[in-house]
Amino acid sequence: MFKNFGWVILFCTIIIGMLILYECKKHSRKSDSAKASFWAREARANTVRRKDISNLNYINIPDSVIPSDISPDLCTCKCYIISDDEINEYRTTLLNLQARKILNLSGLTNTDLKEKYGVANLSALSEYDENYITLVNIIARCGARLIEIGNCSLAAVILEYGISIGTDVSRNYYMLAELYRKDNNITGINSLIESADKLDSIMKAPILSKLNEIKAAVS
Repeated sequence: MFKNFGWVILFCTIIIGMLILYECKKHSRKSDSAKASFWAREARANTVRRKDISNLNYINIPDSVIPSDISPDLCTCKCYIISDDEINEYRTTLLNLQARKILNLSGLTNTDLKEKYGVANLSALSEYDENYITLVNIIARCGARLIEIGNCSLAAVILEYGISIGTDVSRNYYMLAELYRKDNNITGINSLIESADKLDSIMKAPILSKLNEIKAAVS
């Protein structure tokens, strides 16, 4: 009995080994096929001629989202003299960005960009996308600092601007939702949820989850 049992174990081991070997080879074939497809696409993208990018959806930074030396807070009807070093640093960065070209190219790879606009435009487009990444991060940090120093009105303006240009920086959503929650502004939170639902980002799910949690606290 035990002798036969040993043969059964051996037979099963061989079968399992063959299945593992088969799956490994299949995965390897898929991987090789994916690599070949990628490099073929990359080669085609590298032959695409320069296209006109002057009419793309460039992002402008309005003066209203750049903290001035004296900034009103509509929540308290007071004027704040902003002499905060951190805010001054953000102001300088925003003013510098205001003079640059900015594009939200989230979700597009370098290959995508070369295919759509030509390989000669890749360097410029990458720069414009980097400007966007810098912008959305500065907006979130500036909004956070304004809340810290008590200017919730200007913070809301800046954070709302971040939403309008498609940021996926989660705390931009969370801070603004908390400001809305404090004002019992359920309409504002619903608008944030709608904006987050349109994101093409890995942050979409956690942002939506947190926003719905904040909304539940208002309802």
